[in-house]
Amino acid sequence: MDKKQIENEIKKLVKDLNTNDKQLSKVLKLSAYLVQVGDLEQAEELLLRSLTNFPNEKDLRYNLGNVYFMAAKYDKASNIFQKLIQDDYGFEAYFMQAKTLDEQGKKQLAIVYALTATEKNSEDIGGLELMADLLLSNGNFDEAMNYYKKANAIKPTAKYYFNMALCAMNLDQDYQPYLDKSKKLDEKYYLKNEKKLSNLQQFLTKTGDSDDRK
Repeated sequence: MDKKQIENEIKKLVKDLNTNDKQLSKVLKLSAYLVQVGDLEQAEELLLRSLTNFPNEKDLRYNLGNVYFMAAKYDKASNIFQKLIQDDYGFEAYFMQAKTLDEQGKKQLAIVYALTATEKNSEDIGGLELMADLLLSNGNFDEAMNYYKKANAIKPTAKYYFNMALCAMNLDQDYQPYLDKSKKLDEKYYLKNEKKLSNLQQFLTKTGDSDDRK
């Protein structure tokens, strides 16, 4: 749906819920639509109010955690996702906790939660990508390469090929085939990220020269 259609749906749902606010499925749908149009404040207010009607409803808490995450209220988001993990909510709670911890700068802990998420759902491409991204940013190039390959096997993207090239370069492996495939799939993405590659090449060259002089 486009933005206008979503706004019309929001109006209908608000009208329905003003008549009867104990319609859980409509609350969940409305909160998702509010997030889509960027009205995080209204989404938060709706979910908090609805939790008084459904205090044990995990999906409401999960949606609220997502709202806090998008609003950069990471401490609140983390508390909710951690409680959902304790309540055995499943893959999604581990996935979002990993993303939240990453935003908080707790990368090692984020990797632990992302790993559990991939173990719970090994075919979820978002989980595999998150794990790969976290490992790459942490300098675990061999492991990151493995996860990008797993994600790429499900749905090839320019990003996965490009980041595999970065991993291969750091591992002193042939990286050009990955770059060629990245550029072929999405030249705009490739050109946008080309500077990242150039900076890494310069860094590795300087590092190599430094090592040679020792």
